[in-house]
Amino acid sequence: MERSDIDEKQNLPQMILSTVLDYSGAVCVRVRLRVEPLLANTSLQIEFTELDARNSHAILVWRSHENTTVRWRRLPKGRSRRVKVGPCCFTNNEHLDLRKTLVWEMQFDCFKAQVDHAVLVSVHDVNRTLTNAFYVPTVHHRYLRDAVPRYDVRADTSAKLFMVTMDAGQELLARLCYKNLAPECKGNTSSRINTDLDPEVTFSIPHLVPCICVQLYYTGVDARRDTTCPFKDKRLPGGGDILSSSSLKLYGSSVLEWKPLCPSDPSTPAVSLCWQHHKNHSQCFPVQNSTLHDRDWKYNVTAVDKHAHMCVKFSLNDSQRVFCPFSSGVFSEWDVTVVTGSQRLHVRLSSSITASFSAQLCIEEEGEYVAKGNVHSVHMEEGTEEVELSLPLNFFIPALCVQVWRSEPFLHGKRIICPDYTHRRWGLVIAFSLAFLITLTAVGFLTYIFVKKETSVWRCAERKPVLLVSSSDDAVHVAAVCALASGLQEELHMDVRLAQWAHCSTHASLAQLGPAPWLYGQCQEVQQAGGVVLLAWSLEAQQAFLQWRERGGKKERENSWWRGKISDEEKDTVWSNEQHKDKQKEGWMERASSVTDPVFNATLSSLWSGLHSECCGQGFGLVCFQGLGGSRHIPKELRGVRRYCLPRDLSTLIHELDLKESSPGGGDKKASRGWCCWPRFFSKALSFWLSHRLAQRLEAWLPQKKQDREKSKLILKLSHKPHSKLKKKKLKKKGEKKRKGPVTVHS
Repeated sequence: MERSDIDEKQNLPQMILSTVLDYSGAVCVRVRLRVEPLLANTSLQIEFTELDARNSHAILVWRSHENTTVRWRRLPKGRSRRVKVGPCCFTNNEHLDLRKTLVWEMQFDCFKAQVDHAVLVSVHDVNRTLTNAFYVPTVHHRYLRDAVPRYDVRADTSAKLFMVTMDAGQELLARLCYKNLAPECKGNTSSRINTDLDPEVTFSIPHLVPCICVQLYYTGVDARRDTTCPFKDKRLPGGGDILSSSSLKLYGSSVLEWKPLCPSDPSTPAVSLCWQHHKNHSQCFPVQNSTLHDRDWKYNVTAVDKHAHMCVKFSLNDSQRVFCPFSSGVFSEWDVTVVTGSQRLHVRLSSSITASFSAQLCIEEEGEYVAKGNVHSVHMEEGTEEVELSLPLNFFIPALCVQVWRSEPFLHGKRIICPDYTHRRWGLVIAFSLAFLITLTAVGFLTYIFVKKETSVWRCAERKPVLLVSSSDDAVHVAAVCALASGLQEELHMDVRLAQWAHCSTHASLAQLGPAPWLYGQCQEVQQAGGVVLLAWSLEAQQAFLQWRERGGKKERENSWWRGKISDEEKDTVWSNEQHKDKQKEGWMERASSVTDPVFNATLSSLWSGLHSECCGQGFGLVCFQGLGGSRHIPKELRGVRRYCLPRDLSTLIHELDLKESSPGGGDKKASRGWCCWPRFFSKALSFWLSHRLAQRLEAWLPQKKQDREKSKLILKLSHKPHSKLKKKKLKKKGEKKRKGPVTVHS
């Protein structure tokens, strides 16, 4: 009951009638009444009459003495009730606003009536009727108990979805539920749907099972519920979620009961025992001959080994599920451990009762364990602490395991124990490592002894003699030649012969014989011993070679003069050229040493003779030093001789100056034979190592900077160009004088 303020005068009382349904679904007429406040000790009566049935009901309302509550009761006999006047309460100190009229609003929710039957509602005070109204209650079909919603359901098994399409103009409740043998469909809380806003809704299927259904009904009290089960009597792909939605319960220690979500479904899974390893809980290996049979989904496991890792596997179509009901480990009556030994496995057993046990080796093949070898058994009396079975290892496989079971009294299920071979593997690894280190050390030591022996043989073996000839008295050139000679002598233990050394030594062979005879003798001796004559080329060597060739040509021309084959004019020209060349030769001879020039000329004669002989220059070689520019000035006539640019070609030079082969000159044939049997790569490596050491000696005496090389090149160019220009000018002047000479004589 409420109180409101009205600013304007209104016709009171006012009454509004409507139809509602109570909690039981019965039709009621709701009365909403607005009247002026009742005075103290005054009453108001509301009468409700069904005209067809002549049934009437009345309610008496009056105001109490406290002025804060209103009492009411049903007539003729009913328990009186009272309500407070709201929203605020009357008090004795309250001062009312006389400018406003107070109005009471009263609402009576349920005067029971029949649909489409007229009723009369009237309001009376003590002396008169205040208001009345006729009303016919009507109810929409959605509020009727027998009415059901209009909808359509489509299922998507791959996406696990229900799509529900509904007609517009409905307000519904919908939910998923599971329909089994019971009349009701058990499910979750319903969701309210206004089809004008959501004509299609989607439900995600938690478990794809045959008994899952969609239930829709109107929002009225006790409305009829319509249930649709799309998967009823249908075979789900892969068995669906029948196994994943089920549960398994152990009763006592002897009965297992399987509880599927749809007990009415006729699908029957296959049940067997499997063993789950400690290290891999995701895989359960099947135990052979351990199928369990049911009676109303109940399995007798009295004769099953109840170890904590003995599990039960359910299989239906392509789906599987594993339950481990004995995981607590309190039901096991015996225990086993496996210890690895030398060529055998020790199986240690303990039991609380008298029993016999059996063990057999096995190995995993394609997801299951296959027995290998013989079965070994042992009997154990009650009170015995422990017995041991010894399984010999006639073969060893890293994944070898042992299956153990109780054979008397017999228990279904075999325990599969896989020993830890880690320590054995580490022992093998350590043993192989030690053997490898010992072998490696022995091979290294033997290699060292052999290399040392062969190196000593190599150092003591006879070498090819080398005759090294310098072509210039330049300090850098002579230092490089001496460095090469000392390196070959000290590093390769070669017999190196150098004119500068012979000239400075106490022996008088060079002084007694003279430079040229000494050179011819040395050259012949070296070539007979299979050695090599190396000529260190330089710019001065090119000039000396040109002078040497011109002297040979001059002798030929003199012979031609005496025979009258050259004219007088040609004789004058040649004579002027010869004078100029003689002056240049005198200048170069002044710079040349008394030893270097004759030795070099004699070497050129020997080289030239060798080039025009059957040997074609074999036993000779030209040596050029990087940075001194000698390689650019080798004449074309000497291009057929083997050339070495040092230190770049040191490895090739050393390899060709290797140990002396069998020759008429003798030598240590045993050492030669041993050296020839040595692998080629050792010779190459030794040549490379020695060339690296010799290169360090040579680089200390050769110009290393780029500026030094450019400077040497510039000096070489300047030493050529002025001579050629001066030569042309002098020849031109002499020619003019000769042409003018005869004119003066005839005048």
